[in-house]
Amino acid sequence: MEQLETMEYYILQTQDILNSVYKNKEQTNKLAQVYMDGNYRTINFKIIASGSSGNGSWCAKYVMEKYLGVDVTVINPYTFAYYPVLCEDDFVVVVSQSGYSKNALDALDILKKLNRKTIALTGDLKSDIKDHAEVVIDYVDEEKEGYVTKGVTTLALFLIKLTFAILEKQGKMVDTAWLDTYCESYASMQKENFVHEEAFLEKFKKNFLSMENMYAAGCGPCEGVAKEAALKIGETVKVVSCAYELEEYIHGPNLQLSPKHNVFIIDAQDETSDRSYQIYRASRAVSDRVYYITNKAYDDDHVLTLLNPCADTVSLTYLQVFQLFAYRISKELRSIPKHPLFEEFKKIVNSKTITYED
Repeated sequence: MEQLETMEYYILQTQDILNSVYKNKEQTNKLAQVYMDGNYRTINFKIIASGSSGNGSWCAKYVMEKYLGVDVTVINPYTFAYYPVLCEDDFVVVVSQSGYSKNALDALDILKKLNRKTIALTGDLKSDIKDHAEVVIDYVDEEKEGYVTKGVTTLALFLIKLTFAILEKQGKMVDTAWLDTYCESYASMQKENFVHEEAFLEKFKKNFLSMENMYAAGCGPCEGVAKEAALKIGETVKVVSCAYELEEYIHGPNLQLSPKHNVFIIDAQDETSDRSYQIYRASRAVSDRVYYITNKAYDDDHVLTLLNPCADTVSLTYLQVFQLFAYRISKELRSIPKHPLFEEFKKIVNSKTITYED
């Protein structure tokens, strides 16, 4: 029987490929060498990406900054194309998993006009992006499901790997044993987490199947998780979904809270943990639809406790939670099909090139 390539299919694939992806250093070494060849005095790292590619980049941003000691900025391609700001020492990479996103291709064309090296990361080397960049590197194999999951997690890992490949070429000794151990145990760890996630889904099934909105909040690498959570739930369940930096959430957005609101607070597993739990408890005082994602155990059935032994890779583990929830909830609700009038929208404007097959 042919395997249906659903979101869940690719989520489960992620468990098995992360360790092999981590061990394959060819592509990260290639990009690290391009980075080194720039001979910059001080390098600022700019990642131009949108959608899930942008969110995956946000998941890696703080780990990259911590170890590289440079500013890492994630910029939307459309904004960059029309409001480009570059310094001499900026190293720029454009990401498009599909390789057909118009905004990413436009950003590459702008870089070319500015006489900057055009570097692209993609999941399809045969896509249109190959005609717009000098250096094209694939970080994940093709993902045929449009609501990408595997590619987001793999991109975050790729960028973390790239960080250490650059440091190695710079002759800097950094202990990466923790990442080796994490990736080697990822498959078994995620399979156990999958069981807890499914049980959590079942426990709050009525809440999830009646969602009319969704808030997600986190900081550090978990801000990227929150962004991807909002995107995936919004795309699939078709409810208004918003993502916020942890403290920003309580500077206005929380004023909308009522017992009808659905909120996910994500623990970054660092010095911000106490604050995130406090914000969870405060939100929970208003609504019984508030949940906390963490690696710590609490006597609270609204807390989803998962295996995640390393704060620097927190995003890799917690991405799966919302990927699975988006798939399962939308499947139950049959909410994936778009409104019939959306075809009229696509006749007027589209985010992909004409050669893209939806």
